[in-house]
Amino acid sequence: MRISPSRTARTAVRSLLLPVAVGGLLAVSAPPAAAHTELNGSDPANGAVLDAVPRTVTLTFSDPMSATYAQLAVTGPDGAALGDGAPAVAGREVTLSLKAARTAGRYTVGYRVVSADGHPVSGTSAFTLRPARTTPSSAITPASPEGTTPPAPASSAPAVAPSPTATTASPSPTASLSRTAVASGERAVTSLKAIGVGFGIGIAGMVTAMVVTVRRRRRSADDAGH
Repeated sequence: MRISPSRTARTAVRSLLLPVAVGGLLAVSAPPAAAHTELNGSDPANGAVLDAVPRTVTLTFSDPMSATYAQLAVTGPDGAALGDGAPAVAGREVTLSLKAARTAGRYTVGYRVVSADGHPVSGTSAFTLRPARTTPSSAITPASPEGTTPPAPASSAPAVAPSPTATTASPSPTASLSRTAVASGERAVTSLKAIGVGFGIGIAGMVTAMVVTVRRRRRSADDAGH
């Protein structure tokens, strides 16, 4: 049996077109692949720098979340947990109330949630609290209330000095010590004089006694010679 070239060409073309047609039908009839659930945004925004810790933290996802498996926590720079109660889920938003905090530094928001169709999502976000600013206190001059008369300026006339009042001068401790020292010196001089007089009298008595003794010895020697 003889096969013509045209018939062979038509058979080859059909064999090539059949897989392409089947693939196109399968592509049209196949359901679209499910998209992955993602975090769309947060309040405060990731990386925000704030002057005060917010009352709540809210995360917004691309799909509705399941309230049963929602987990959300906020940790301060000192490691303390700031969450006040369990997170609340409303559609695609998960919100957590926070306790009051004033410690400056980085606050980390950690989450682990499951979308309504069963896709788990986890990750972190963060915001920073600035240090408290201190302003120097300025002196404030109190204003005079309405209806009151400001105080009159001080008179430029010389003030009259008050007349001196006679007071009884009390002896100062220095004067008392001076008088005591003078009295002690006078007593010391008197004692020295008395000692000098006594010493002189004693010496005079000794000289007199020696003279008398010498005279007696001479008389005795003269009487013995005669």
